[in-house]
Amino acid sequence: MFTKRNVLSKLSIPAIVLSLALVASACGGGNAANPSAGSGGSSGEATKLETVNFAYMPDMGGATPVAVGLEKGFFKEAGINLNPVKFLSGPPEFQAMASGDIDIAYIGPGATFLAAQGQGQILGIVSLGKSDMVLASKKSGITDWKGLKGKTVGVPKGTSGEMVLNLGLERAGLSPSDVNILNMDVAGAVSAFVAGKVDAVAIWNPYSAEIEKQVGKDNFVKLGDNSSFFPDYIFPSSWVVSPKFLKEKPELVNKFMQAIAKTTEYKIKNVDEAIKLTSQYTQVPEENLRQEMTGLEWQSTEKVAQAFKDGSAVKWYDNLQTLFVKNGKMDKTVPSDTFIAKDPILKAYEALGGK
Repeated sequence: MFTKRNVLSKLSIPAIVLSLALVASACGGGNAANPSAGSGGSSGEATKLETVNFAYMPDMGGATPVAVGLEKGFFKEAGINLNPVKFLSGPPEFQAMASGDIDIAYIGPGATFLAAQGQGQILGIVSLGKSDMVLASKKSGITDWKGLKGKTVGVPKGTSGEMVLNLGLERAGLSPSDVNILNMDVAGAVSAFVAGKVDAVAIWNPYSAEIEKQVGKDNFVKLGDNSSFFPDYIFPSSWVVSPKFLKEKPELVNKFMQAIAKTTEYKIKNVDEAIKLTSQYTQVPEENLRQEMTGLEWQSTEKVAQAFKDGSAVKWYDNLQTLFVKNGKMDKTVPSDTFIAKDPILKAYEALGGK
């Protein structure tokens, strides 16, 4: 099982996300887990393993591989001492990669523009999701996207929640300037919505599940989520690596993806156990994580390898870039294959017996 340093104190999601100290310490690597966690060996044995500083998020996309991989020993088998560091959104992870505190990270779709700008290389796809959404309070009177005009919306900038908001505004013939957008971290957005300080919020699971628990499902309206814009836009969550780390330690990156491939196959075949292990690791309630699973589609190693081979993944990231340009995150699009590193996932698939 996990060591105490691997398991966060048992708090509700609001308490967890409201702790800005966790975010700050994560950016500096101060929330690192016990280096020997999950290794099951002696300290001398652990010193032979190569360390990978990994940024995760406390959800079924980012934390499940950590929970499963440590519990089942997949990282140790690959020769890796995994050092997991908790984050709540993608942009701070890229900052930590730039400073050298993080080597590899899990990101949602919204932070992909930073990889496109050359700050990271995509290693693989974790899931295709619809867990990002915009919620409006009943008392605001908002019933559709058009109703957001002139209203106040809490938005963690640079996230996939913001992407869904912008797509909804575009569909309604509105622009972000038509809305009073308040840039908030995840903690602030959740708290502001629960307290009635904003009319709407752009958020994602498991935090939307906690909002429902706090205010009641009859007191808000979901205006839309990622699936509202399928099939024009696919929203992949990804593994991303620091370009410097990939250049200096390509074999270690390959080993990491081999461990990820094993965690991927295991979690897909053992969803209930994966939820339980993730809940134990993050202290997020199982019911919240189970609800999150209704909004994402885990991608098997075979599916990811195929998407990388046939060009589907490139098209998905190309489409995301068009959104980033529209929303002012990027000046222009770039060929998506310039920030995708295919070899590690293809080698991991071959190691599993794939062709």
